[in-house]
Amino acid sequence: MSTQGIRSTKTYIWYLKDVLGTGATSSVYLGRHKKTGDVVAVKMFNHMSYMRPHEVQQREFEVLLKLNHQNIIHLHQIEEDQISKQPVIVMELCTGGSLYTYLDTPENMYGLKEKEFLHVLKDVSAGMKHLRDKGIIHRDIKPGNIMMVKGEDGVYIYKLADFGAARELEDDEAFKSLYGTEEYLHPDLYERAVLGERNRTEFTAQTDLWSLGVTFYHTATGSLPFRAHGGRNNRGVMHKITTTKKSGIISGVQEVLNGPIIWSEELPKTCHFSLDMRQQVKTLLSNTMECNIQKMWSFEIFFEYVQKLTSMHPVDIFVAPTCECHIIYVEPHRKVADLQDKVAHLTGIQPETQCFLYEKKVFDLEKCLRCEDLPKTSPDNPLILIRMGAEAIPGIRIPPLPTQPKTATHFSVQQDCTLAKVCTFKKLLLMHQEMRHFTCNLL
Repeated sequence: MSTQGIRSTKTYIWYLKDVLGTGATSSVYLGRHKKTGDVVAVKMFNHMSYMRPHEVQQREFEVLLKLNHQNIIHLHQIEEDQISKQPVIVMELCTGGSLYTYLDTPENMYGLKEKEFLHVLKDVSAGMKHLRDKGIIHRDIKPGNIMMVKGEDGVYIYKLADFGAARELEDDEAFKSLYGTEEYLHPDLYERAVLGERNRTEFTAQTDLWSLGVTFYHTATGSLPFRAHGGRNNRGVMHKITTTKKSGIISGVQEVLNGPIIWSEELPKTCHFSLDMRQQVKTLLSNTMECNIQKMWSFEIFFEYVQKLTSMHPVDIFVAPTCECHIIYVEPHRKVADLQDKVAHLTGIQPETQCFLYEKKVFDLEKCLRCEDLPKTSPDNPLILIRMGAEAIPGIRIPPLPTQPKTATHFSVQQDCTLAKVCTFKKLLLMHQEMRHFTCNLL
C-alpha cells in the first residue's frame, strides 16, 4: 500500500481511503492504535467545519468529554493530526454500522420486529436520558446517527453518535441556531432552517422529542411518517403536512403530485407489531410528533412511558377460535385481571368465558396473584385461549390477498430492487395466510 493518503496522530494511524462515513463538516475513517493494533473510528473535520466560529467547533469536543454512557458512542481521545495540526476525534468503532443501514436491508423493509424495536427504544431513550441529565441537546437525532455494536452475548447495543450539532441546554432554555436533517426536524425548525421563514426565533430542547418520534416511526415501519410527493423537491407540501396535521395523527403521505394527503392515526398494516404493541407505540408517537410544543410530552413523561413500556411482561396467546396469535403486554405487578381485560378488548372473548391451556393442560389463572406469576411463554409455547360455552365456532378472519404490483416497461436497478422487496414481502404474507388455513384445518 502506498504511503500517500496515510494520516496519523501521536497514538493512532489511518488511511484516507478507508472511509466509514461522510457528512457536511467531517468524515470518519477506520483507524488503528499504533502499538496495540486496536481498531477505532477517526473523525476528521473539513474546511466547511473550519468556517464555523471557533466556539462552535470546540462545542463537540466539550460535549463528548462530558458524556460517559453505554448507549452513547465512547470517546477514546482527542488528538492532533500530525499533518494538518487540526484536532481529530478518536472513537470506538461501531462494527454493526448504523440503524439507517440496518433498516435499509430487505428483511427490515417494513421496520424491525417487535422485540428488536423495544431494544432500540430502550437503548436510545437511555442515551437520551444521559444527555438530558447532563443538560445537553443533540439536535440531529436520526437513524443514521444511531450506531450498532454487537455485545458479548451477540445482542446489538444501540448508541447515539455524531454530536457535531449538540450543545448544553436545559429544558426551559432556548436556542436560535439551526441544525439537523430536514426529514426529522420539528416543523418550527423546518420552517426557519429549510424554508427560510422567520416567524419564530427561539427553540427548546423539546424539539429533540419530535426527532425521536420520527426516528421511532421510521424504525417501526421502515419509512418516514410524513412524506410529500417528490421528497425534498416539494418542501412546501412537506411543511403543510407537519403543520396542519391534527393531534393524534402519526402519518401523512401525499402519494401523487398535487394529490390529497392521506392521514392516519394507526401504524401501517405492514408493520410487524402485535395489536397491543401497536396501541402502545401509537401513544408514544402521537405525543412526541406533536407540532404544538405546549401539547407535546415533556422529557420526564417520555422517559417514564418508555421505562414502563420496556419493562412490561410479554404474554404470548394463541386464540383458538380465530387462529390468531397475540402478544399482550402487562405490568408485572398488576393483577391477572388486567391481562383478562386486555384479552377481552383484543379478542371480544369476555373474562368469564375465557379458558386457558398451557403445555397441554388447563391453566388456572386464579393461582397467579400478579402478572409476574404467569408462566414464561413464547410464540412456540403460548397460552392457548378457548371460549367456554360457545355454541358455534366463529369463522377465521382472513385479510384480503395482496395484489401483484405492476411491472414497469423500462429498466431501473433502483426500481427493480424496490419492486423485488415488495413482491417478496407479499409472497411471505400469502404463505403466512396459507399456514393459518392449514392450522385451522388441523383444529
